[in-house]
Amino acid sequence: YTTLFRSKLEVMKKLIYILFAGVIMLFTACEDDYDKLVKEPNDVTLNELQLEKFTHIIPDGGFKSGGITFNTKKNSDGTFSGFAYSRRSNRSFTWSGTDAALDSNRFSVYTPRPNQTEVYAVACVKDDDVYFTLDKATVVEYILVANTTYAYFAMNYGKDTGPTPIANPNVPSAPKGIWQTYAPGVERALNLDGDYFKLIIKGFLGDTHTGTVEFYLCCRKGADPANPTFNFLRSDWIKADLQSLGVVDKVVFNIECSYRDNNLQSLIPTWFCLDGIRLQK
Repeated sequence: YTTLFRSKLEVMKKLIYILFAGVIMLFTACEDDYDKLVKEPNDVTLNELQLEKFTHIIPDGGFKSGGITFNTKKNSDGTFSGFAYSRRSNRSFTWSGTDAALDSNRFSVYTPRPNQTEVYAVACVKDDDVYFTLDKATVVEYILVANTTYAYFAMNYGKDTGPTPIANPNVPSAPKGIWQTYAPGVERALNLDGDYFKLIIKGFLGDTHTGTVEFYLCCRKGADPANPTFNFLRSDWIKADLQSLGVVDKVVFNIECSYRDNNLQSLIPTWFCLDGIRLQK
């Protein structure tokens, strides 16, 4: 019996050893795969810019990241056009319509969960003031774009969230209510057939226009002639392919919206977020 017991014990030890070795190999393989997935080319992410969480900066004269210069134009009335940069991640309604309160949504990217991309650019679009230039002309493979929380609420709810009281998103302790979006002139959601909110992205090499890409951040049925059944409102980062622009040294952004005032200006706030610029190597 002693010999049999020892034999069984040795077998169990071997099995445990084999199992342990297998677990190590599995984790090693997973780590290798994980490394392969996480490692990225030298994308322009803006993360080298120093910024505290839940803050933003509207810089004087633009800013630079990874060989790309982002334009910023400050106006005498305190507004700006072009790019700011931010680490805000608010996805809830504000309790007031003050500028201080609304800045938490104007300079926040709307994502399903708290944003994980650290620093990103926020664009306020007026005329052709929103652009970036490249130190070295190349192909921009793609950029990541998203709606600001401010624009998302205006498109998703319109003037307010009525008529049924709802809880403030991501604030479980808040009482249910009819929340305001505080978007001037907005009376309805962007939910009718033909509604859209899209980026018009133009490439330039010197003074030569190289091409144009249209990218929808909101697209209702019939709005996109190439995809008439599309019906969506972007609620996360999404890749916008810019390879068709070819080799460029400047990329200019405008916004076109179907919901406009009497002067044909967009009633939806013309803001969007940008990050993760991948350049062709």
